[in-house]
Amino acid sequence: METQVASQWVGIDVSKAKLDIALRPANKVLQVTNQESGWQELSEQLKKYKIELIIIESTGGMERGVAHKLQKEEFKVAVINPKRARDFAKASGRLAKTDKIDAEVLAHFGEALQPSPKPLASESQVALSDLVNRRSQLVEMLNSEQKRAHSVRSSTAKADIETNIQWLKQRIKGMDEQIDQLRQDNEESKKQYELLTSVPGVGRVTAVTLLSMLPELGELPLKKLSSLVGIAPMNCDSGQMRGKRRIIGGRARVRAVLYMSALVAIQHNPVIKAFYQKLLQAGKAKKVALIACAHKLLGFLHAIVKSQKPWRCPENIETKEEKLQAC
Repeated sequence: METQVASQWVGIDVSKAKLDIALRPANKVLQVTNQESGWQELSEQLKKYKIELIIIESTGGMERGVAHKLQKEEFKVAVINPKRARDFAKASGRLAKTDKIDAEVLAHFGEALQPSPKPLASESQVALSDLVNRRSQLVEMLNSEQKRAHSVRSSTAKADIETNIQWLKQRIKGMDEQIDQLRQDNEESKKQYELLTSVPGVGRVTAVTLLSMLPELGELPLKKLSSLVGIAPMNCDSGQMRGKRRIIGGRARVRAVLYMSALVAIQHNPVIKAFYQKLLQAGKAKKVALIACAHKLLGFLHAIVKSQKPWRCPENIETKEEKLQAC
């Protein structure tokens, strides 16, 4: 078997029909179909090399099959935001854009920045993620139909919209039942769900979203996790100027459910409520305070999953060590 001594960084540009692959520094390019046979062919080709990391651009779910296949073959895989890849391409002077060039840029990105590999999702986690995604799509459709119901004047059109609204509500209810059944059937998911929902303010939707879309919870350092979600405030300073800190990027759906949980927590979670009031008294805007609460809530959830211990209100914790862990 031909073996390259040098570690290789692999970039994969994903489209619906095919995968374009670039190896760096071997300067080798491949192309396979984006289906099971193509993934197997790619895996066999990559086994000829010493692979350091495979970088794949997130492409609306089309990358999931090949990413999961390569992970099962014990390759390290990082799935990155397309904006990061494009910004890197511009910064490195690669202004042209083709599938081959994109794959080469991803390989260069991996070698230069060495992103963290994505954890291998279990089959149940993949299934849960698909159901949660589908539920979100149904909710979006329901919201759109409800908005249309307020704007139409024709009674016939309105009746049709109302019929669709009722159908969508039934589909969401059915999806909720499937999600609950899948969660109950898996002991690990069941345990993690109970830990997450032990925190006041964290409900069913937030818990299953975190289980399916944030597998890094409890694994990465909190600062990296916050940045991954998109609730870490970023500096905007230059010289003597000190700009406002802003959040940017991240996993939008995870960030959205954490924000909604923070809205509930400032009413029902004594620690988050006190923290929120303290920020308001310090003159912080309500939205800024809510984002800070979402960040603190993520910290609680991270510590709980890491320690595998349910929520305990710091007021009821006796030892200094446990208080520091809880806070």
